[in-house]
Amino acid sequence: MASVTTFVSKPRSRYVWRGLIVLAVGPIAFWYFATPQVSFHFSKDGQGRLGYILNVQHDISKGEIYPGEATGGAGHIFPSKKFFMEFDWNNAGKSHCVRVKPKWPDTDIYIGPSGEIDSLTDSRSIEPCGPFPTE
Repeated sequence: MASVTTFVSKPRSRYVWRGLIVLAVGPIAFWYFATPQVSFHFSKDGQGRLGYILNVQHDISKGEIYPGEATGGAGHIFPSKKFFMEFDWNNAGKSHCVRVKPKWPDTDIYIGPSGEIDSLTDSRSIEPCGPFPTE
C-alpha cells in the first residue's frame, strides 16, 4: 500500500491569535526581565536586626532584616537624571545611608557584620547619600 501525502491548510485565524498573544505578553515579559534589580545582603555574622528604609524615586518601603537575610527592590529600565535609589539602615545604634545606581541585570550590595558596606560590593554602583538629584 502506498502512502498518500496531503497538504492541509491551517486556518489563518490560529496564526492571528498567536500573534496577538505575543504582542500582548511580549511587552510585559520585557518589562519584567529588563528591569534592573538591587539586593541588599546582611552578613550571616551580623549582630541583631538591621532596620532599613528603601526609597526608590519617592516610593518608600520600610522593614528589617536579620543576619543572613536580604531585601531589595527594582530600579527603572530607562532612568532619568532625576532617578535615585537610596538605602538607609541602622544597626547597633549606627545609621548608614547609600545611594545606588542599579546596573542591569542586578546589583548586589553587601553589608558586613559591623553594619558597614562590605568589600564584596562593587563601589562603582554606590555613592554616599546627599541632596536628591534635581535635573
